[in-house]
Amino acid sequence: MSENRFGKEKISIQNIGRQRFWIGLIAGIFSAISISLAFNYSREVFRLFTSMSADLLILNSIQLQFFNFFFSTLSAVLGLSISIWIWMSNPRHKRRKDRIYKQLSRTNSLLIFWVILMVIARFGSILPIILYGMPGYDNQLNLFEEYWLLFVLMPLVVFFQNWFTVRLVYRAGKWIFISFLGCLLAAFTLNQTTTVDQGKLNALYFKRFEKDYQYIEQQISRAEKNYDIDFNSETIDVLKKWHTESSIEQVMSLKSAFSRNSSVSMDTIILQKIAIRNFKQGRWHYYRRNSIENWHYALPKDVLRQINLTKSYENKTRELFNILQEQIELVNTAEIDWEEYENFTETERRRSLGAKYNIPRPLINQLKSVRDSLVKVEEYQEFTKELPEIKNDRIK
Repeated sequence: MSENRFGKEKISIQNIGRQRFWIGLIAGIFSAISISLAFNYSREVFRLFTSMSADLLILNSIQLQFFNFFFSTLSAVLGLSISIWIWMSNPRHKRRKDRIYKQLSRTNSLLIFWVILMVIARFGSILPIILYGMPGYDNQLNLFEEYWLLFVLMPLVVFFQNWFTVRLVYRAGKWIFISFLGCLLAAFTLNQTTTVDQGKLNALYFKRFEKDYQYIEQQISRAEKNYDIDFNSETIDVLKKWHTESSIEQVMSLKSAFSRNSSVSMDTIILQKIAIRNFKQGRWHYYRRNSIENWHYALPKDVLRQINLTKSYENKTRELFNILQEQIELVNTAEIDWEEYENFTETERRRSLGAKYNIPRPLINQLKSVRDSLVKVEEYQEFTKELPEIKNDRIK
């Protein structure tokens, strides 16, 4: 054992070969840059995919910085794998087993390089397509909070695994330390130069729902000013989601609140009005198409009951009539010609399709009955004059 230890040469540029050393170093740097760019742009592409069927996956600033540094660090150590693979191709051997050990080192470097890339590619594509892009996903799998240690250990394992077999050939103490510092420096550099600005895709996504967000902010501000209602940030965030589990539950809980015999709060009324205007989706019950159970919002008869329960509260009554107005306007939404689709917002398109296919006939008849009954009440004339007529082609 002693003879084997002291028989190893120190790794050096001379032993590797000057030309081979620089080729390996340049190839490693080029590989690190290419891999880092591939990681970052692929992430944005897959984030774009999630927005097609679910809410856009958006990382907060801490999570974004953590994963950016993970990608840049992993890219740096994978670049080191390529460098070591080239360095260990030196055909000059001092000991009889050096040729075998060098081949083992080269095989090991390539193996860990491709295995790690395949793992990242596999999980990096499956999670966005199957999980993050699935309607109802609501951060049930938080990789940052639950598995952060895995992302810290992965680059470390790759780094030390690269040097493990090299040490069978050379004494590499200083080189390990220097390469470790080099990988850290490369990681910081890659983090600053190859990361993709998440805000660009976020801005495009928010542009799709700009009117919806403006309406939410307007109603939140109005509720705070006129009714002294302060909505918490979590409620507002859920209002701005469309397919998450919490968004669906919010819509269904609002409908449930109106179905009770007790008077609902003003904040519930405001939230229901926003949900109808933005055509937020609840959970589908998969009844027949014209089943009233498929209506995601407060039933008109439940709104009428709430109006009767709040006769002495003018503000509540006004807002409840606003809910009926939003329901009628939703029912009256005209069909958009496919040639004109690009001239309408995302929500306007969904409202058009929803009015055509997803509003049950019994609901429309119930809404007309409620409207007609309220119009006949003299004390509600101030409010009923704002209620539009239901289009004849909607009534059956």
